[in-house]
Amino acid sequence: MEVATSEEVAVTGVAAGGEGVGRLGDGRAVFVRGVLPGERVRVTVTEERKRFARGTLVEVVEAAPERMAPPCPQVEAGCGGCDWQHVAPAAQRELKGRIVTDALRRIGRVEPPPPDLGPELAPEGWRTTVRAVVEGEGRAGFRLHHAHEPLAVGPGGCLVAHPLVDEILREGVFPRPVGEVTVRVGAATGERLVLCTPTVGDSQVAAGVVMVGADELASGHRAWIHEIVAGRRWRISAESFFQSRPDGTEALVDAVVTALGETLTPGATVVDLYSGVGLFAGVLGERTGGRVVAVESSRSAVADARINLADLDGARIVRSDVRRWHPSAADVVVADPSRQGLGAEVVPRIGATGASALALVSCDPGALGRDAGLLAADGWRLGSVRLVDLFPHTSHVEVVTGWIRPN
Repeated sequence: MEVATSEEVAVTGVAAGGEGVGRLGDGRAVFVRGVLPGERVRVTVTEERKRFARGTLVEVVEAAPERMAPPCPQVEAGCGGCDWQHVAPAAQRELKGRIVTDALRRIGRVEPPPPDLGPELAPEGWRTTVRAVVEGEGRAGFRLHHAHEPLAVGPGGCLVAHPLVDEILREGVFPRPVGEVTVRVGAATGERLVLCTPTVGDSQVAAGVVMVGADELASGHRAWIHEIVAGRRWRISAESFFQSRPDGTEALVDAVVTALGETLTPGATVVDLYSGVGLFAGVLGERTGGRVVAVESSRSAVADARINLADLDGARIVRSDVRRWHPSAADVVVADPSRQGLGAEVVPRIGATGASALALVSCDPGALGRDAGLLAADGWRLGSVRLVDLFPHTSHVEVVTGWIRPN
């Protein structure tokens, strides 16, 4: 059996997935988890490709100043949830800025302005929505890195979970057949909900926590919590998407408003694509007093949006896949797509609205790069880039770009 050998590598960059990038002796790029630009490390190659390789960290020979000891003991135990706990919080935002700039230049072929790194959000106790797997003893936990086995949340709890979530993760008991739980709380309201998959069974949680099974939802049962963001109260159902921290959601709203700038005038018509429960439609519609069109494919989120936007005169909520949506006239557009981005089917639809400004919320650098290239080819000009670090201690990137298209 051939024994893998280690090699010393200088780390020169960071990839979109959070891995450090260096060069092997044969010139191939090598991607390594847990390393930082500026470091010299010893790695073992674990995956061979013709033009690149992947490796595992053996030893940090020369550490970067930004390296820190992971603050959560779960990481040392193998938890795969937070892949950047070895990076000082301030450096995390700077590295994410580099990732975004590289994606816009290399994939999108556009020259971005210097990124605004956004506000410094609390790195601990922030996550109000957590999906966890259930291990054999009925305890909630997270998967080990690159493995299917779960690691139960220990007595010290989860570093990034909101206290109202953390209590459920530590103390809840979820016997079989429960295989997965999603915990969702309203930080401002104190409401708590646990979605058990496939069913609640004999699960036990603290008093006052609403529990619902995925099977019940499939048969028409409804359950939700409420959160307060940007001065508005939002109903968020068990199956609806909502950002996982209210302060970060506030920062996203602020970034969208800033990206739209002077085009967000009184009476402006707003189209909100991938609108979810109506976050941007509600805030912008209240601000402008103009007509609002919210487009969303999720039945659950559309039901929430009808409640959340009921106070806006003339708000129109369209249940549709954005790729099949028939564009309506707009002054400004907000789009918050999934990790796949807008794509070639959606960009022309945005242009067909006649809008002069677009705020694009992206959660994947590669998708942002591809969308940037498509938007530039369709006549849009990139005006601003602002990061919102929704997920500290992870390599996850959230960014709002502002685009202008002369009429």
